[in-house]
Amino acid sequence: MSNLARRFSDALDSVSGNQVPARVERATRYEVAVVQGRAIVQAARTQAVEYVAHSALRAVEGLTDMEALALTRNPLGEARYKAIVDTATANLARIVAETGRDGCR
Repeated sequence: MSNLARRFSDALDSVSGNQVPARVERATRYEVAVVQGRAIVQAARTQAVEYVAHSALRAVEGLTDMEALALTRNPLGEARYKAIVDTATANLARIVAETGRDGCR
């Protein structure tokens, strides 16, 4: 039995002064397991969003550095570089947003 289920069971014991019926204890264990399972899934989803966001930030950082370098080499390409980096950045932002939305299911 998990700590939460045990504490709940102990709390019921102290309130009622009696032993908790087995069906109540089973139901409590089941509900606690469901809550714990949901928490584990939410934590995994959080980590997935963090991983994707971190990866996207690194990619944008690299693209920005490349854009700056390209500008020093060929300033006439500024509009093209900006269009490429902005398009890539928008797509990366979309991927991060979709990862967050997918995690809410």
